[in-house]
Amino acid sequence: MNENLSTDLDSLTERFPGTDTVRGFNARKRNRHGRGRRGPILDARLPGARTREEHFEDLMIESAERLADRWGERVTAIDFRLMLVPNSKVLAKAQAVGARVPWGTNRSGRQGRPERITLYRRPLEDVCPAPSELAECVHMAVVEQLADLWAMDPQEIDPGYRAWGTGFGD
Repeated sequence: MNENLSTDLDSLTERFPGTDTVRGFNARKRNRHGRGRRGPILDARLPGARTREEHFEDLMIESAERLADRWGERVTAIDFRLMLVPNSKVLAKAQAVGARVPWGTNRSGRQGRPERITLYRRPLEDVCPAPSELAECVHMAVVEQLADLWAMDPQEIDPGYRAWGTGFGD
């Protein structure tokens, strides 16, 4: 009996039928049992191939681009970030003032540091009444954060803005 039971599959070779050409295990399209290698389950162009985080990030970028058409460089200079949930420091601040879990936070810019808007994916997904309305929820959160950052009314940022209490959970 062979004491070395492990096999290096890269060293296994297979000859093309009727030729002297040799190809290794990695170059074969099918393994010995004819099942082939596993590939992606969905084509990358299909919606199901994107993760929730990637989809949410796309929505946030679309919202920022929508506002950049109106505000230009002021919006494109902002550092947009995405986190799953707020950290404990943000949650503690919200709890101290008796506020709900925040859907986003912002930070003003300084010399060498751009303004920043951070959105929290799970709280926004939880408050959104239907997956089809997630894009509008994300846009409303971005508009609210911009309004807070720039000390402006959300209606000035985006005239089509709807407040959270007029159509979505509060």
